[in-house]
Amino acid sequence: MSKVLVLDGKSIATIAIVRSLAKHEIEVTCGEEFRACPAFFSKYVKKGIVYPSPEKNPDLFIEKIHDLVKNNNYDLVMPVADETTVLLSQYKRELSKFTRIPTPDYDTVMKGRDKARTIKVALENGIPCPKTYFPEVQSLDEIRDSVEYPVLIRPCQSSGARGIRFVDSPERLADEYERVSKLYGQAFIQEYIPNEEGRYNLSALFKQNAEPRAVCVIKGIRSYPLNSGPWSIAQTTENPNILEYGSKLLHALNWYGVACVEFLIDRRDGKPKLMEVNPRFWNAVALDIESGVDFPYMLYKMVVDGDVTPNYSYRSDAKWRWLLPQDILWLFSPPHKWGKVKEFLKFRDKDLHYAVLSRSDPGPTLGVILQSLKFLASKEKRDFMFNRGW
Repeated sequence: MSKVLVLDGKSIATIAIVRSLAKHEIEVTCGEEFRACPAFFSKYVKKGIVYPSPEKNPDLFIEKIHDLVKNNNYDLVMPVADETTVLLSQYKRELSKFTRIPTPDYDTVMKGRDKARTIKVALENGIPCPKTYFPEVQSLDEIRDSVEYPVLIRPCQSSGARGIRFVDSPERLADEYERVSKLYGQAFIQEYIPNEEGRYNLSALFKQNAEPRAVCVIKGIRSYPLNSGPWSIAQTTENPNILEYGSKLLHALNWYGVACVEFLIDRRDGKPKLMEVNPRFWNAVALDIESGVDFPYMLYKMVVDGDVTPNYSYRSDAKWRWLLPQDILWLFSPPHKWGKVKEFLKFRDKDLHYAVLSRSDPGPTLGVILQSLKFLASKEKRDFMFNRGW
């Protein structure tokens, strides 16, 4: 039987990946830095492995992964979170002696991980972006006096909208920029994009030489925090512009493996504007699977067999809901209106697929509850959950 090691058991994307692979009779081992994580409770996980924190102890993490792949016959290792994706790409050559690592090379991953580098590649290739200002090119004083407010200060490397600051006057720009830089490292400045149509993602799988093998467009319906955080409800849709620009960017990056490209529709000109690339699996991968594009299994087939039959068609009305805890956090976030309660109570929809809840695999729901309790006991995790989601 084929064997795969899937990392980042705390992620809801990992739950979808585990379920997908196991249903194709692939034995799944799952890893995470603590045991009370949702994916470990899935009936589809053959074994759960606790490893050192990839963020706090990257050397020990890589040492553990090296030992695992050396002593087990894993067909491949699938990272899911940013930290594990970056580390596996960085040590891809060493780990590839024992297994397959389905990530681009380290420099390519960092072009996607570093939002400023991504924007520069997009601008070079005619992909619409917000007006962007780089403090390493212009002085902060020059930027302050030339931009139209409001603007956003964005860390070059972050996830889940962490570290983004909204600035509505020149007097606040320098202080906010310094604050973001101290907390998150290098940052850049972008115009604020007014939008009323929400956010769109292009989910994609590319083989060697940046050849597309699967695509799917997703539109966010609601999120927590409002308008900026991870989605709590989303649906598949069709949008030729998102498909064109997202595919063009990944081709320019010479991408390999899975990625998710995020856009906002600018209400002023109706064009999509690039926000960022997630160089990894995305939270709503279960929605893609439900719509007919099984990204985890296609990635497995592409890596193990050398290629996979392309899939560019999908059902464009599938819906996905991250109920626990994301949509509950949305319900209790301001503004508090009766209309939100009525929207929240709409549970019956034949096209709705839940991120975690499953009659056939109920264990991860218990895992989410235990993980939430663990997060509530930690100030760092509590702040992350209540301000940005997982």
